[in-house]
Amino acid sequence: MIFQDEMEIHRHPALTRCWAPVGQQPEIPAPGQNEKRVVYGGVDYRSGEFTYTVADHKCGAEFLLFLIALLKRYTGRPIMLVCDNGRFHKTKAVLEFLDLHRKQLRVFWLPPYSPSLNLIERLWGHIKRTVLANVLYESLEDLEIAFRHGAKRLTGNREKMGFMFDHDDVYPTKPLRKRNSAA
Repeated sequence: MIFQDEMEIHRHPALTRCWAPVGQQPEIPAPGQNEKRVVYGGVDYRSGEFTYTVADHKCGAEFLLFLIALLKRYTGRPIMLVCDNGRFHKTKAVLEFLDLHRKQLRVFWLPPYSPSLNLIERLWGHIKRTVLANVLYESLEDLEIAFRHGAKRLTGNREKMGFMFDHDDVYPTKPLRKRNSAA
């Protein structure tokens, strides 16, 4: 099962809390003009493997390139893809591709407006907080390189990805009670 989503990475730095000496306000420089890239990603629930492609914008054609990369990575293995209802996920070309590859790739569409059901959202937040926040990268290429290094440190290492998997909503701490069938 692979949880899929897209994230924009911006040269204009994401801001998050950070350490600073008492009384000294940290200053984070920003570029005059923002630039961005779009990361199409999927994280394997079982192994923690992270597959992604980087593009200039969100569209059906770029999503297809991600799906092709996913099929290559999991050649011969069935893929259950959990996906939101972004409109570019359902273009005519994408739907035809999904139909053509339905034996290997099965999509489970999430309900609208339900990011909390998509575990990859936790990965995006972690990368933004730990790799991309509070830093002005010299160029868009430097930003992409930083993203790739951050992703490489995590992929395939479930222990380092506890922020995704170690939650009560993923693994309930209390066993669910069975209903009394006599009632």
